[in-house]
Amino acid sequence: MFKRVWVTLLVGFFTATSTQADTVLGMTMSVDAWAMDSSGGLADSSDLQRFDLGSDTPANFTFAFEHPVPMIPNFRLKYTELPSSGSTSLSRDFTFNGVTFPSGTSVNADFDLQSSDFIIYYELLDNDTVSFDLGLNGKYLDGDILVGDGTQSARESFQGIVPMLYGAVEIGVPTTRLSFFGDISLLSVGDHTLRDYQAGAAYALVDNIAVDFNIRGGYRRFSLELDDLDGIYTDWTFDGLFLGVEADF
Repeated sequence: MFKRVWVTLLVGFFTATSTQADTVLGMTMSVDAWAMDSSGGLADSSDLQRFDLGSDTPANFTFAFEHPVPMIPNFRLKYTELPSSGSTSLSRDFTFNGVTFPSGTSVNADFDLQSSDFIIYYELLDNDTVSFDLGLNGKYLDGDILVGDGTQSARESFQGIVPMLYGAVEIGVPTTRLSFFGDISLLSVGDHTLRDYQAGAAYALVDNIAVDFNIRGGYRRFSLELDDLDGIYTDWTFDGLFLGVEADF
């Protein structure tokens, strides 16, 4: 991301701002392993039931495409699988998708979520030390929830696109191959609140005119508070450390 040198863009969805873009086409690909813990509650009404949840290690995939054409935004695609499962002993009756689980029952929940981010953004600043991106993220959520107690079960699925603001920054340490980065996607509208952010450091194992190859690691947190998204209510959080590799062409 530090090979861009010129082009002033007028950002269409906010105040006209000076920016820079690639002088040639550029692509970035990364994959991270995320040591993820989860916590939270869910229901098909506003009366959430909380569960004791476990850990998992899903992979995060990112692809970015940048170009030198003024006025046309750059594009980033990010995909994450968010599996989560746990159980609870009910202190009250819990009804999910028409099935009632009585108080005192031990109930298991399997929460399987795929998050796909379709991001368009402009580079507001890009030089050998600092880059700063700002844009919009259409986050597509595709989830499946299975609740059961061994004798009966209920399943419900939900899908939806959530529009979010997107920002990213990367700061290189002069005279070293070390850099620090962070990005965030954010929405807070009514009772819907989504936050997906990460921060970390990268070290360039290969750094030349053809390709940069980095190892990277840091912390990511994704919180999902939904109020009737396709009939589903959640207050769910995924967070933990990640480690991965990145190639910048």
